[in-house]
Amino acid sequence: MPDERANPKSPGSFQPSPPARPGLHLKYVDGFRGLAALYVVLDHAWLQTVTVSPAGPLPQWAQLAEMLLDYGKFAVTFFIAISGFCLMLPVVRNEGSLGAGGGKRFFVRRARRILPPYYATLVLSIMLVVGFITNRSHNPYEVALPTTAAGILSHIFLVHNLHALTITQINPPLWSIAVECQIYLLFPFLIEVRRRYGMLVVLAGTYVAAFTLESMIEGTPYVGLLPLFLFVFALGMFAAEEALGPRKKIYIWLGCAMTGVMAVMLLTPRLRDLALVEAVVGIVAMCGLIVCGQWPGNPLARVATWPPIAGIGIFSYSLYLIHFPLQEVLWQHLILPLGLGRGAGFALIGGVGTALILLLAYGFYWVFERPFCNQASRVNAEQALPSARFAQ
Repeated sequence: MPDERANPKSPGSFQPSPPARPGLHLKYVDGFRGLAALYVVLDHAWLQTVTVSPAGPLPQWAQLAEMLLDYGKFAVTFFIAISGFCLMLPVVRNEGSLGAGGGKRFFVRRARRILPPYYATLVLSIMLVVGFITNRSHNPYEVALPTTAAGILSHIFLVHNLHALTITQINPPLWSIAVECQIYLLFPFLIEVRRRYGMLVVLAGTYVAAFTLESMIEGTPYVGLLPLFLFVFALGMFAAEEALGPRKKIYIWLGCAMTGVMAVMLLTPRLRDLALVEAVVGIVAMCGLIVCGQWPGNPLARVATWPPIAGIGIFSYSLYLIHFPLQEVLWQHLILPLGLGRGAGFALIGGVGTALILLLAYGFYWVFERPFCNQASRVNAEQALPSARFAQ
């Protein structure tokens, strides 16, 4: 079936898109995931290093490292946008519908893809907390402890992000998996709204709903709901429609402009915590996805499709799931006994430790993730769609 995309003049209809540009392949999505996952790993490695090191002012190199590695939570924003992008691509191909089986089949396939590695990580994390993470003070893993029955149950049902007492228990990065799964519940509804009224209504509706809910939960224990990610997810959906369509230079200029705005906001302490930052980062991610789809030879796409980076993207989900407790084990049983300083500690955890965690994550991927990928739904490069690990 030829690729299809939305007809902008008719909100509820889809029409065939122009033939795919020669050489167009969305392998860069693998690279984006790989880059985001690596950044999160290095960010947490730096977090461990700061904790291990003695008190005192940071040297100049460490101040630079802290400035560069202080935005790990915004890498999750890129993951959410990529998720919306990848889930929307098969919808575009299926003339705007979820295809055979509709929402029920969509939920079954999402559960099959997401839950086995997630639950394996949950068991592994609990085992590491009980058996190896024994020093429970003055380290980044403090926020995960103690592990309570409520924390375990809320993680099992993927609602641990809904309260401040459970959101960071067991394995702190798992909060984002709960948020993403909750967004998945709304995906069929968003598709129906898009079919009836168009993608711009989806964007406007999610924006208004997200900021309204954000203002309602501000200052409550329920801030982990993170409603702005719903708008970011919708931006990814919009990017899927545009990435395979006619080239539009407006996304280059918009991406550059919003990247500048993002940099200013992130480097300004009083602006960094504004809810609006998530929206700005989401727009940057949207523009990156579109530009790399429309201009596959641009420098960003070339970096993202570099085999080592794209290769990490293949198992980035596994890497994201298991890296933090493994870093804590390294810290407690290697860095702490050696009494290493900031530089040596970061070099060990961020360098050798990251290489080791990459190997372990790759093995985890083969055991707990790859068997549940829908290999039969893979699409070849000529169809200009990503592999099934994204669009299943």
